[in-house]
Amino acid sequence: MNTGTPRVAERIPTGIPGLDTVLHGGFRKARTYMLLGMPGSGKTIFANQVCFHHVRHQGGRVLYMTLLAESHTELVGNLSSLSFFDSNLLPSSITYLSAFTVLEQGGLDALADLIRKETKAHQATLLVLDGLVAAEEVASSQQAIKKFIHGLQVVTGLMGCTTLILTTGRGQGLRAEHTMVDGLLLLRQRMFGARAVRELFVRKFRGSSHLLGKHSFEITQDGIVIYPRMETLAQSGPPPSPPSSAKCAMGVAGLDAMLNGGVAQGSTTILLGPSGSGKTLLGLNFLAEGARQGERVHYFAFYDSPERMVSQAAGIGLDLKPLIDRGDFEVSFRPPTENLLDKLGVQLLDTIRTHGVRRLFLDGYDALRRAALRQSRVARFLAALVNECRMRGVTLLYSVETTSSFGPEVRFPMKGISMVAENVLYVRHAELDGQLRRFIAVLKLRNSAHDRALRELNISSKGMEVTDTFADVEMMMTGLPRKNASRHPDSGRREK
Repeated sequence: MNTGTPRVAERIPTGIPGLDTVLHGGFRKARTYMLLGMPGSGKTIFANQVCFHHVRHQGGRVLYMTLLAESHTELVGNLSSLSFFDSNLLPSSITYLSAFTVLEQGGLDALADLIRKETKAHQATLLVLDGLVAAEEVASSQQAIKKFIHGLQVVTGLMGCTTLILTTGRGQGLRAEHTMVDGLLLLRQRMFGARAVRELFVRKFRGSSHLLGKHSFEITQDGIVIYPRMETLAQSGPPPSPPSSAKCAMGVAGLDAMLNGGVAQGSTTILLGPSGSGKTLLGLNFLAEGARQGERVHYFAFYDSPERMVSQAAGIGLDLKPLIDRGDFEVSFRPPTENLLDKLGVQLLDTIRTHGVRRLFLDGYDALRRAALRQSRVARFLAALVNECRMRGVTLLYSVETTSSFGPEVRFPMKGISMVAENVLYVRHAELDGQLRRFIAVLKLRNSAHDRALRELNISSKGMEVTDTFADVEMMMTGLPRKNASRHPDSGRREK
């Protein structure tokens, strides 16, 4: 009887972090997939990671058949250093079998017979065929390879066995046999200057949706880890309820008055200014204020280690250690070296989704820009992050460093400010009366009245304080201020 409910295909989770997200649950059971990649791209690690997860977490049985001349002793030796490898599963649950000689002596027909016999004998629920390029070399024609793959699909499908075929593709692009399988996954390693980056691309995944485009991955001690693109992971759409009228105070005297109580809860604020202007300290005050109110807050840092950050804050009388010790103030640090933008995205989303964070300070934008292979992506990445925060009611603050400390020109390092922030605070130095003076201005505060004056920002061992305006000074925003002649006490005198 047909109830009209669509049938959901049974999935085989891969156990590769990030891949099941890309594939929306894993491989489909009893289907045939091809993994394409040049030597060194990670195909063997990928396949074995899937195998060990299939046995350990699903109680499956694996037949790993190689068509290459590499010995299994060498293969197992290379895998033994990886954390997912477990020699106790060999050969009872995972069987390695070389079909190199059978293929060489009997061709594709003999190989097909061996696969059918051994898959049945081992009651395999997952079959890996490693080295299809060897079968292509002995095939009499392209049609013969297509016939072989079709027969393989029929046999393993009837047995309920999922199949993973590994091949280099011989660098010849898309071939006829690629169109026959249920899914085609490509592993690539590309150079960007002196930097090598690994990417996964799902060209085809029959019968199921999946995340489109290229996704970065790394080969680690734990095996392959895939980082789906932020733009494909972040939630989209309007907030589930009207924006809250609640305000998040910045925790700095005078600044909250300028902001009419603070920034809107769930909004995003850019903290713009040159190096040394006080952006990090303002961000730490913003987090500390939230933690004091019982909110979970997070400092996502690139430049200051946790120890240095705590010491910096203590230097202005801000004691963060009790907030950190009780778990309300979280800190994560990653050096600004060769980060992957999407790895940072996965970490940020994990912070937002699983830690219950209500305030997030990302310090800073320049590290995201350096992690991006293409600068045009950074704005889209940020837009996705901002929308995720908005959907979850997380108030986001991130610092952006301007390229110059002085001079009449101030450039925003990104385009489309409205897409990546509702609010913009600007901090800067200016030389006045032979001294460096800090000031702060509210360039933008969406849907809220605010103080439009430029006010002095003082930083001392007692903390941060926003005080008076520069009423008798003009051109402060240029970094080249001068006294306002109309307000100067000697302005009425004329030279005789």
